[in-house]
Amino acid sequence: MFAFLGVALATSFAGCSDDDPNYDNVTPPTVEVSYSISGRVTGMDGNGLSATVSMDGTSVQTEADGTFLFEDVTTGSHTLTAEATGKQTKETTVEISGNNGAQVVCNFTLANEGTTVEINASGDTEASVTSETITGNEEGEVTVDVTVPEAALPEGSSIIITPIYTLEETGTRAATRATESVMLIGTNVECTDANATLQTPIELTYDMDAEIASSVTVQKYVNGQWSNAEYTVNGDQVTVQADEFTSYALLFEADVTSSSSTTALTFEQNLWDNLYGASDMNVNSASYTYRIGTEINTSGTNRVTAYLVEILARMAGSSVTTATGTYPINVTLPIGTALQVSGTQQVTTLTVSALSYSVSGSQYGDVTVVTTTYNRNHNGGSN
Repeated sequence: MFAFLGVALATSFAGCSDDDPNYDNVTPPTVEVSYSISGRVTGMDGNGLSATVSMDGTSVQTEADGTFLFEDVTTGSHTLTAEATGKQTKETTVEISGNNGAQVVCNFTLANEGTTVEINASGDTEASVTSETITGNEEGEVTVDVTVPEAALPEGSSIIITPIYTLEETGTRAATRATESVMLIGTNVECTDANATLQTPIELTYDMDAEIASSVTVQKYVNGQWSNAEYTVNGDQVTVQADEFTSYALLFEADVTSSSSTTALTFEQNLWDNLYGASDMNVNSASYTYRIGTEINTSGTNRVTAYLVEILARMAGSSVTTATGTYPINVTLPIGTALQVSGTQQVTTLTVSALSYSVSGSQYGDVTVVTTTYNRNHNGGSN
């Protein structure tokens, strides 16, 4: 009886071994690389806007916080345009490339449209325009008093005064000296009559901190180049003689530095383990949290630091929000395989320094997602 039992058990074990598949070298699936573009549209105050963002003939509406998303974007160059009621339209170009999945972050800050000034019948006209600031940094405002002297323009004419905040808004950077400078504030002056010319200069008087006023230079944009403009400084006021319909910029020396790093993404689930499962496992997507925008770490404790905060905000943005991203995976994991996902987000630390003052902020940039599949032997995997 014992001999019979021994033969039976041996036969049984041999049968199980023959029938059990070998899952050690199962080929892991390959996850297709995917790209998307997300971002946020805000006003100069840092608050999200209800806006339309267009790309390659497709348009989306922003969410309540100003965020937007384009999914399944192809590699190459893409032009994005942001529009909102009462705001100036902006356009930018984004490049998509790389062997890993990516979510490119593209943000827009839209300024208000210009102020129309009607010329009085008497010929003398005065008006004031105040620059926009981020919420809570009103000390960084610069007021521009506009004086149109008699006979400068025909009666019934209208001029449009539009604050500008970066040199790039005119399509180029400033001339030699300005390449070492940053814009404190600028003003575009245009006439509703395209054929009109100024008979006498319009005065633009900027009210600001006296220390800054004594440090600025003024340039105007003519024939695609920046050149020196005529101006005077009197205490805390800078008066510019606007003798042409063009853009005028108040510039001052500042040190702008940046450094780059990355921060790890937090995934809702980052591992799908089917190494010793009982059946195939479907994996559809991976969700993660990331940040959009810029977190300014310095408060404007006086007018100079308030100006520097505004300059930093124009370079990189002025507010930050947390968003949820979804990376498409769409694979089936056979028994004996697993999938892991990881990712990072770029972070750029910016510092603007001038006149012994300094402000800094952290700008959150593009997201990179890496998927790795592997089998029991942990070889033959794919990214």
